[in-house]
Amino acid sequence: MVAPDTRVLAPGDPVDPDGWHLRSATLADVDGVHRLACEPLVYRYLFDGTAPERDSIAAEIARAIADAARTRLGLWILQCPRAPYGGCVQLRPDLSAKSAELIYFLDPAHWGRGLATRMGWTAISRAFQGPFDVVVAGTDGANAASLAVMRRLGMRFHRAVRYPLGEGFEYTLARGDAAPKSQPALLAIRREDPPAPAPRWSRS
Repeated sequence: MVAPDTRVLAPGDPVDPDGWHLRSATLADVDGVHRLACEPLVYRYLFDGTAPERDSIAAEIARAIADAARTRLGLWILQCPRAPYGGCVQLRPDLSAKSAELIYFLDPAHWGRGLATRMGWTAISRAFQGPFDVVVAGTDGANAASLAVMRRLGMRFHRAVRYPLGEGFEYTLARGDAAPKSQPALLAIRREDPPAPAPRWSRS
């Protein structure tokens, strides 16, 4: 068996040609993540199929910041020079079970480019650098795109579950499982300030 790649790109490594990378979320990102989460194609299979409240996004980011301080797992923003909020990926740690739950969403404008798979693989690699033995992800049964991402990550069917929107599935990847035949390219994880918030008014 081959454990997944645990190398996260360092500052001297090759830069993504389009400038895509991940950075840790801060509370300054609440509005940007909330706007993305309120895209109908994003929340169609997330947040029980309804646009999330801003307060729930703020609470999730605050939780992720606390998780990062304890475990190095948290929530990262996908961005490039042209897209400050291209998507996000989160790992929710369960230290008692030595597992982490993988959650992600991507701006529909960037679907079909392999970015969801790259975000997921980068997050999984981070989890297996720590004391976590299993990464778990779930999706509604009708979400064929998410199922395809989990399979491209080498995850395997674990069990059928019931979500508010209906039947769903959980997939897992354990530390000792075989990695995907074609490993997705890792994204650099950077520490930098979030983009300045857009002004709420302008002079006429």
